[in-house]
Amino acid sequence: MYIFGLVLFAISFGLIGFGVFTTLVRSEKKKGRISLVVGTLFLITTFVMYTYFPSASGEDQITVESVAVTEAENGAYRCSVTETDYNGLTYHYEAASEEDAEAFCGQFEEGKEYTISFEYDLDTEEYTLVELVGQE
Repeated sequence: MYIFGLVLFAISFGLIGFGVFTTLVRSEKKKGRISLVVGTLFLITTFVMYTYFPSASGEDQITVESVAVTEAENGAYRCSVTETDYNGLTYHYEAASEEDAEAFCGQFEEGKEYTISFEYDLDTEEYTLVELVGQE
């Protein structure tokens, strides 16, 4: 995803540069305007892409230190799983009801190892727990 974003940045800056050059030289105005518009759209798309796609995702093996259900700001409920490695990194799972959050948290026991699937959101700087893959 990171390399794809860099390629889109390079293409968009190239198109914008070509558009500015052809507009200033006044050689091919139609191609210049089209490349300016397309380059600008690519640039905007690249900026928006980093906002809506997760920065990192994958699977990790964790040892659970603590499990807690709390109420979030938006009225939803959060299952927070803290691991012993990485200085107590906390993964969150949001559910609409308290029962769903407690059911998800009920899968974890303190001191046991689990394989989880997670996503990291760059905007909120939080790890979101997607699913429990397996227990070790």
